[in-house]
Amino acid sequence: MGYKPKRKIYKLDFTGTDYEGLEASVRGMTVGEELELDGKEMNSELLVKTLVERLDSWNVEDETGAPVPTTFEGVCTQDSAMVLAIISAVRTANSGVPDPLPQTSPSGDPSEVASIPMEPLSESLAS
Repeated sequence: MGYKPKRKIYKLDFTGTDYEGLEASVRGMTVGEELELDGKEMNSELLVKTLVERLDSWNVEDETGAPVPTTFEGVCTQDSAMVLAIISAVRTANSGVPDPLPQTSPSGDPSEVASIPMEPLSESLAS
């Protein structure tokens, strides 16, 4: 019996950004999809189509409160800065690179090596 890997779904987090409250889930890319994408000249339409192919769900609504579909046409009705933020979050999630530590992260205690007194060697040992 073989192993059947499950396709990873990333739940993108926009906490602390201009898009706080936005929820989007995207399917991760396979190695082949990444290689294919890397080999193509990037343009806005290709980026949006790539996003739409992987966009599993989102909570975006239009001005009337109706859900915006996760189709190419639906995504194209949205603010470009928001769509670029989603694309950026997708790339970060898919790369597996963790978010940087918060700026308030403690640096830890000083190394004990820095506190060991250093004295010059005696003349006889130095020569």
